[in-house]
Amino acid sequence: MKSHLIVLMLLSALLITSLAPSFSSSTLEDQSISPPPTPHFILTTPKINEITYKVDVRNTGNLPSSIRIDIALPKTWSPDTYVEIKEIKLALGTPKNYFSRENNYTYVILNLEPGESTQMNITFYSLKYRVGYYTHNYVQNISYPNEYAIYTEPERYIESNDIRIESLATALVGDRKNPFRIAEKIYDFVISALRYETQPEIRGALWALLNRKGDCSEYGTLFVALMRAVGIPARIVTGHVSNVLSRGGIANATNLWLDSPHLWAEFYVDGYGWIPVDPTLGEGDSLDHFSILWPTYLPFLKGPIMEAPCRSLLTLKAEHLEPIDYTAVLLVTPLAFLPFENKAIPSIYEANELTNSMRRAADDAYDFGFNITESYKSLLETYDSLYNATRMISKGDSFSADIYAKDTLQNARQTLQLVSTLSMNQARKAITKTWNELRLLGALSGENYIRRSEEYESTGDYANMVKYAYYARTTADRAPSIFTFIGPVLLCVFTIWIINGKMSSQSAHT
Repeated sequence: MKSHLIVLMLLSALLITSLAPSFSSSTLEDQSISPPPTPHFILTTPKINEITYKVDVRNTGNLPSSIRIDIALPKTWSPDTYVEIKEIKLALGTPKNYFSRENNYTYVILNLEPGESTQMNITFYSLKYRVGYYTHNYVQNISYPNEYAIYTEPERYIESNDIRIESLATALVGDRKNPFRIAEKIYDFVISALRYETQPEIRGALWALLNRKGDCSEYGTLFVALMRAVGIPARIVTGHVSNVLSRGGIANATNLWLDSPHLWAEFYVDGYGWIPVDPTLGEGDSLDHFSILWPTYLPFLKGPIMEAPCRSLLTLKAEHLEPIDYTAVLLVTPLAFLPFENKAIPSIYEANELTNSMRRAADDAYDFGFNITESYKSLLETYDSLYNATRMISKGDSFSADIYAKDTLQNARQTLQLVSTLSMNQARKAITKTWNELRLLGALSGENYIRRSEEYESTGDYANMVKYAYYARTTADRAPSIFTFIGPVLLCVFTIWIINGKMSSQSAHT
């Protein structure tokens, strides 16, 4: 009888052991594996438009007037804004273009009789992204190119050398060295200290600090002044913010900040470039307006402020300015294609789309517990190529930008293949182990998932490729052994045998 009990105990142990794989980890993550490297920025939600900036100027007085009209022209500001001028058309006169502090302008001088009007249309193509920057903790220095030293100095509306602004900036910054963290502190202060109130004219940073109120021009200039006071390059940006830029339609573009014209800011971080912030709209949602710029933002002018009457995009100067009336609108038509003649822009667009696929695949693979560290060098090379492509096009070097964009495409394809190979190899390894351990149902299920993963890879759907590789490996890892089914059967048979044996023995004794 003792021998029967020993056999029963051994069978029970076998059953428990065979059930163990059912409760194994589904990810088998190695906690020592570092996450994938991050890029400088991420460009998403591209919006392609044909836009006409339409300005009408009328002499409503009783006397002839000589008028000069200056307009800031839209241009490419990498990495998130790509612009190509299609046409500048005037009803009267001939426009002349000029360049100042990185910005492009056009102007015309006209003589308008009483009641006479003129119209200027600037038509351009725009590719606009949502851009988000990674604000890394390891940046611990404030350095910048010599040409950006001008953005550390005081100027009109940005009184960064005033003792009250200097003292406040020093107190806010403390011993911080990271320009991202310094900017966050100053940004939070501006949001909390000011109360939004529309102003009839630009007041500037010092007025905003003393009066604790203002509109976007005061929010922006105060942020810039505080940043400059601690030696970090910062500048204001004027342009348009409107949902029309995403869906099409007509946006107001006159001198009030109620619909489309808007002012925000940027600060410079070495190795990253100009980082956008919008303290005004950040008052409602700070996380969505620090180091993030949405596709509804279209910058025209960076650095200088154009004077009244229209502080955003145009300036009027006339002998008798009071009777001069004007209106301005943006006519936005969404496009389903890229109409740019500059080949580097479509190349960057294509390179960015594939880079985003690569990034998502790598992040998913890591999140699903695959060890893809072998791909990290290639990931970084792809990010650097895209960064260099955007940097070159901002310098006007379209040839180099196109080369870098094509390098990005090649690197992204190779990286995607490597992430795919590493993920599926680990899934196949788990399936092979399942076969070897006779966990047949898990092996068959894993094989089915791995075939699905291969199908998605062949169509370029890398998100599902990684997901189904994960399913294949997890199914294999969790699959119970064949002994899970055989063990209970043997145990039942042996138990019945013992019971029958005991009953037979008792009958014999009877």
